[in-house]
Amino acid sequence: MTYPSQPGYPSPYGQQPPPGGQQQNSLWLIGGSIVLVLVILMTVVLLVVQQSQNDDSADGGSDGGSEGTDGGGDEGGDEGTDHSGMGTVEINADACAAFDLSTFEAEYGSYSPDDTYTSSSTTGGLASVTCQYYNEDYTSVYITVTDWEDASDVVDWVNSDADYYNEENGYTMSEYTDFGDAGTLYSTDYGDSGTTTLHVALGSLDVSTYTTLYEAESISNESGVAVLEDFVRQADVLFADYK
Repeated sequence: MTYPSQPGYPSPYGQQPPPGGQQQNSLWLIGGSIVLVLVILMTVVLLVVQQSQNDDSADGGSDGGSEGTDGGGDEGGDEGTDHSGMGTVEINADACAAFDLSTFEAEYGSYSPDDTYTSSSTTGGLASVTCQYYNEDYTSVYITVTDWEDASDVVDWVNSDADYYNEENGYTMSEYTDFGDAGTLYSTDYGDSGTTTLHVALGSLDVSTYTTLYEAESISNESGVAVLEDFVRQADVLFADYK
């Protein structure tokens, strides 16, 4: 006799889990999806970071360019005031009034016009002028411009300073190459004061300028040299017709 088969009973724990193979495939799919999402996120993050770095580099380049421009401005400042717009004058007593004293006043304070000393002469058709400017404390800057016949003689004369204004004779001397055809910068210390001289050849012009500074004053040696250089550069423009 044949008995009907008994109906299957459902699992007391709900549906039976899928076969092991299907479960493993599902896990791989889920894991792969997670990895793919992470890769996408990492790619987005890297792109954002890279873009940010590019922006910073661009800003840095702009800042660098600005600093470069400022640097050029500083170099121009170190060279002193631009006197290229000044006109030319003759080497005579009136020439002392043609010098621009703005740098002098910036470093030494207000100058005293009534105390300005002027002297000029002409020998053998060659002119010379001496100007001396004082501040209110009677500290002065002296400049002499002399026209020579031969520019090479002026260079030789300036270079001969090394034979006299050297360490053996109590001077500190160095070659001055910032301006002119030849130049020397030398100084000597007297204890409570010191004198600095800048001697430069400008073509056939012999230009010598010096200042004496005192310890009791607030004027630095650097300020003194800056004023001397300014007078030399002005002489190069004012007396260009003689060079």
